[in-house]
Amino acid sequence: MWRRPVRALALVVFLLATTIAAVPDDTVAEQTCKAAKAHREVGSLDRAKTLYESVKVSDGDQQCAVEGLKLVAKARQDAAKRVTAGQLLIRSGNLTGARKKFTEALGFDAANAAAEAGIARVTDLSSRPLPTAVSNGDRFYRDWVLPLGRLVGLAVIGLLVLFVLASLSSRWLVKVDAVAWPVWIRRITGSLGALLLLAAAVMAPLFAMFSPFTPTWTQCRIGALVLALVGLGAAGLVFAGARRNTWERWRVLLLALGIVTVTGILLALLVSKPSKPIYDVRLMFVCIALAAIGVLLTAAAFGQNLRLQVEVQEADGTVNAASSDYLLARMKGLGTETPQSLHKSTSTPGSTPLSQIPVEELSVLPAGKVVGALTRVLFALRPDRTWRARVTFVDDDRLAAALFRNGRHAASAVFSRPDLWLPTDNQKDPAKAQMLTCAAAFILTQLSEVHEELQDGLYGARQWKSVALQVIASSKSLLADDENRVATRARLLAKAVDTDPGNELARFEYLWVAHEHTPYEEMDFHAFARAIDHQYDLSRVKEVFDDREGWMPLKIRILYSSATQWLNAWIGGGTDADRAAMLTSARDSAKELDRLCDTGQVSWKSKELRRLQAAMHPHARVLVACLDAVQDTTTAGGRAGNATAQHSHEDGPASPRLAYDHACLHMFTAQRRNLKADARRQEWEYAIEDLRHALVTEKDKKDAQGDPCFTELRSDRRFQELVGTQPTATAATPPDGSA
Repeated sequence: MWRRPVRALALVVFLLATTIAAVPDDTVAEQTCKAAKAHREVGSLDRAKTLYESVKVSDGDQQCAVEGLKLVAKARQDAAKRVTAGQLLIRSGNLTGARKKFTEALGFDAANAAAEAGIARVTDLSSRPLPTAVSNGDRFYRDWVLPLGRLVGLAVIGLLVLFVLASLSSRWLVKVDAVAWPVWIRRITGSLGALLLLAAAVMAPLFAMFSPFTPTWTQCRIGALVLALVGLGAAGLVFAGARRNTWERWRVLLLALGIVTVTGILLALLVSKPSKPIYDVRLMFVCIALAAIGVLLTAAAFGQNLRLQVEVQEADGTVNAASSDYLLARMKGLGTETPQSLHKSTSTPGSTPLSQIPVEELSVLPAGKVVGALTRVLFALRPDRTWRARVTFVDDDRLAAALFRNGRHAASAVFSRPDLWLPTDNQKDPAKAQMLTCAAAFILTQLSEVHEELQDGLYGARQWKSVALQVIASSKSLLADDENRVATRARLLAKAVDTDPGNELARFEYLWVAHEHTPYEEMDFHAFARAIDHQYDLSRVKEVFDDREGWMPLKIRILYSSATQWLNAWIGGGTDADRAAMLTSARDSAKELDRLCDTGQVSWKSKELRRLQAAMHPHARVLVACLDAVQDTTTAGGRAGNATAQHSHEDGPASPRLAYDHACLHMFTAQRRNLKADARRQEWEYAIEDLRHALVTEKDKKDAQGDPCFTELRSDRRFQELVGTQPTATAATPPDGSA
């Protein structure tokens, strides 16, 4: 009976032993990882990486393979660091230390070609004689100049390619009618975009040539964070620059920024398996995304530039260099000609420029078919050349103008002399100049619709025909100098106001020209001054602040005209109350004029405006002095009887026009109460002296003959000789019976 239990026990022992023998010591994954570890420890990183990547989920725990791949990557990075250190030691001359570093690198990565090349280099240098100046120079050229030269060359080429991409992208990102952002936002956007493009152009060859680092999860997270911040900042600039009701015109730019940012972040963070082919270069996706954002920002900033290139061509398509240069000058100098004035006592010694375009923003297409064609190609590739205007003469009376923004058609117009109510001119050149002036007005008004900083210089005008007619009517060179000139000017200015009632400059020019043909003896100065002030009160000119520099030339002209007209009206007489009101109005205008022309009180940025300020300040001071003299004339007491005459300009007049104003001042001073007879007579002498310097042309003499300021001088023989009238038999004497 005891044999059965023994047999059963033996069978159990046999089965247990068989089962234990069938169970392996390790899983397949662990065995593979152990084999890969052995290869990794001896520096066979490629074989170790292959074994780690061969581990499958079905083989067991895959975590050892993941950790192993990380160790392989770390070993490559450690080897690269030691290779870099060895190269630096070679340059410093420490060959022993360099060999040690290269050997350590081979211990980490036995197949590291750079380490093997480094050891070969050390061996070669050790077999050579001591270094000389020539060998050091060769080594410097080979180790520094060549690599840096290649790096800089590739970076420059890459930067040019990125800028060309930005130029080609601007036509899709910036709509032709999109209002340009404020200048400071455009500058920030362009600077950020250029910085990103520069970084991308430098990093691409740097990473390819030197492999400065292997991307880790920490670096990828930092890169994704930087990309997110740059993307949000770029979107914030778009929303800050665009108006609330026009931001949808930038939806393509916003959509592109969003897609690029999100894609770059996802590619940098979601590729987690080392077996993926893009695992080792995932940080490059962040760099590519940042470069794409740089292209978008640069395209958006440069696509809103004010850079303008003009071209004038004949009907056969040939470029007319002279007409192109004239149009270019007109684009900058529109309205800067001295305005056709009234009489000297009512005119304004200043111009009213319309164009606020800086000189550096303008260029002209060179003449010549080959040069012109090359320039057009360059224009298409340059991201900073935004606008291009092409003007074509169909014939002597018709002209076509087309305006392009970023290579896309923005506006065009066809106009003729009859459509613009221009007078018939038998001379071809002045007629062509008129048409080119119209083209300049068309281009300028179209630019002002998207570049709002130009609108101040147009004084409220929105219609280019109104601007063109006003400029032609106010110019001395664009209208024939005949007996119909005044009537033609009045007709053109009336058409300008009818076409665009918001053109403040045209309205005031029309008001001034309406009184130009009126003789002095028939002019109602009181009504004229009242009309100027009424128009000024209704206009936008009175409400603008000093920082709106584009409006200031017109404001200066209006204030000067108002002050002089009220002063002339005071000379014309009236009740005491009326004359007191006239002086009050004149003083208000003169004080405001003096404030605007005083550099100590108002400082402007525009160079042209500062020049006008300097030129007008002496005239403003003379006006204030005239009113002070008149105040002494109308108030009791006044200056003491022993007062003496004072010359108003000890160093001589700066100009004939200023001398004319000083002559008026002396005549007002001569009317002061209680002024000594000798002093009064001396003021007359000073006035005659100034008039000798001021009265040169026949028109000057005619103006002085009718000027109310010189009413008391009209019977003076010296004055009569100056203005060319028939001398009287009896010489005039100053008031109060002085001889």
